[in-house]
Amino acid sequence: MASIIRVKRSTGVAAPSTLNFGEVGLTIGVGTHGNSGGRLFAGDNASNPQVIGGRYFTDLLSIAPGLVAGQSNPTTAANGFVPIVDANEKVDRWNVDNLRLDGNTFSSTNTDGDINIDPNGTGEIVIPDDTFLTFGTSKDAKFEYDENGTDQLNYTGADFRINVATQSNSKDTGALIVEGGVGIEKNLNVGGAFDVTGISSFSSQVNITGGLAITGGIEVDNIGISSNIIATRQGGGNTLYIDPYPDGLSNEGLVVVKGDLQVDGTTTTVNSTAVTVNDAIMRVGDTTSTRTVMVTVGSGTSTVVLDSIVGINTGDVVAGTNIGAGTSVHSYVTPAGGVGLGTIFLDANTSGSISTTTQLTITHAYDTNTDRGIAFDYNTSLGTTNKKTGFFGFDDNSIASSTAGALNHGTHANDTRRWTYVPDATISNEVVSGTKGFLDVKGIYYQSGDFSTNGIVYFDNQGLQRSTIDPTNANGTRTSTQVLTAVTEIVLTLSATHTFAAGDQITQQSNSAAYGVVKTSTSSSNSVTLIGVQGTFDTTNDLVKNGTSISINPTANTTTYTNKPTWTDTLDGGTF
Repeated sequence: MASIIRVKRSTGVAAPSTLNFGEVGLTIGVGTHGNSGGRLFAGDNASNPQVIGGRYFTDLLSIAPGLVAGQSNPTTAANGFVPIVDANEKVDRWNVDNLRLDGNTFSSTNTDGDINIDPNGTGEIVIPDDTFLTFGTSKDAKFEYDENGTDQLNYTGADFRINVATQSNSKDTGALIVEGGVGIEKNLNVGGAFDVTGISSFSSQVNITGGLAITGGIEVDNIGISSNIIATRQGGGNTLYIDPYPDGLSNEGLVVVKGDLQVDGTTTTVNSTAVTVNDAIMRVGDTTSTRTVMVTVGSGTSTVVLDSIVGINTGDVVAGTNIGAGTSVHSYVTPAGGVGLGTIFLDANTSGSISTTTQLTITHAYDTNTDRGIAFDYNTSLGTTNKKTGFFGFDDNSIASSTAGALNHGTHANDTRRWTYVPDATISNEVVSGTKGFLDVKGIYYQSGDFSTNGIVYFDNQGLQRSTIDPTNANGTRTSTQVLTAVTEIVLTLSATHTFAAGDQITQQSNSAAYGVVKTSTSSSNSVTLIGVQGTFDTTNDLVKNGTSISINPTANTTTYTNKPTWTDTLDGGTF
């Protein structure tokens, strides 16, 4: 019979308490990580049993190479197993904690578990060049850094939406902040305020729903908007159109201006067929005007650049922001050609800065000696050579005389400034010249105090039509018993003194046709004034008074006026 060698053994799961040096022991109970079943022991030199193997360990290595998914330890599943990579260094699935790598899928195994990628220190998560970062099971959206092409991070696929409601109050706040420029291929729709700092250029239509607030100005084609100024861009011409009718530059539509309208320029042209003004009184030649500051004015300075200084003179009072009361124009500099920006110098410094577009009020304190009224153009016949300019209005300097007085109408006297009409006028520097036209009216009223019932009108020695205010006083007063006639007045210088009574009839010897009536009584005078003169008095023949020669001849004949309308109570047909 063969010899049998048996080692120490147990059907349990407890390790032997002691083993001699080199002695072997075996347990065959189901081994687990927590017991000593399925182990092979050998005693050490201190008789301590040491685990050197056993089924517990061989079962851990029982799974075929490359298999993990669906595998189990043949002894007990709770013992787990040791995965063995295959010849391609692979296993079919790998779980680490709550993470699973299975095929091309990296997933979490716990319910609603997150997946975190957290490099240590300054390490980075790197996606290689030209590799897509794709979203959606159907690869609906992708990010790619195109190293070899555009050197750009490109996004393609589904619409991109940021569901963060953070409001933007500046370029550095909001749900999306872009430090560099933004290129947008298609439409941009903004549901709230649109704030832009800097210049914005649009090459096609822009539709905005809601407000648009821009800081720094906006340019559209040849139009720029900055602060509260709408202007043409540099190089875009000097003509700005506002066209309310969307059919080219037609003459249709309506432009409505809410508030006051100020036009700063040299010429305002209205090419309409009808002009309606609700204002009951239209004012021209206003002595108060508004000018715009074009260059920022510093505090404590007296130099101001305005859009125009036409009509401004020294002494004019200037009012506006940071300008003291009573400040006036000390001097000014007119632009080249008289058109464009001009500079005024104040007689007091500003108390603070004045920004551009600020409006200053100019109260003029200088007599320009210019006329006021309405000029109109018309044609008298065919052809442009028959174009005429007419004028009606206020004549500021009607008479050249500088002597003031009620009768001589001197400059700025009671009767100097007149209402006039000139059908063929010449207008130079706002002063009208030309022959006065006719007045066609049904009647003329005199103001209270300048007329009386049954009084009459007459012409004074300056050609002014006046009215009597005391028709009952016959002494030196023209009355309704008189008639209007054309009168020539002369003054005869005499060779000797003589006394004349008003109304004396004066003729001349030698059958002279000369005739006149003494205007004013004189006593021992060497001259006499005649009115109603007919013919010509010579300096040879003696004068005849009321049919009797006075043996005195004229030495000089001076004409005061010829054929002036006047009132007289004497109609004399003369002698024959």
